Amino acid sequence: KIMEEGLRESYDKLSPIAKQEFKIKGEETAEKINQLLKKTHIEVKKIFALIFEWLKIIPGVNYFFLEQEAKIKTDKILALKNRHLD
Repeated sequence: KIMEEGLRESYDKLSPIAKQEFKIKGEETAEKINQLLKKTHIEVKKIFALIFEWLKIIPGVNYFFLEQEAKIKTDKILALKNRHLD
């Protein structure tokens, strides 16, 4: 859910093929992030990189926006993980 936040408009503009690619890549990315979160030492940079690579599928979006969205989503995922540890 965190990964989907704020992307509805961009997603709706994608072609059907691009939507499918985005969905599949998003699911793969979420699974990789889940695996990283299970480790004792969480690799924040890897989580950020995975999300950033996934977001790059969206055409016509500037680099700064993608970077900012990836950071926000990474922070939210880490905050969720930390809440579960408390």
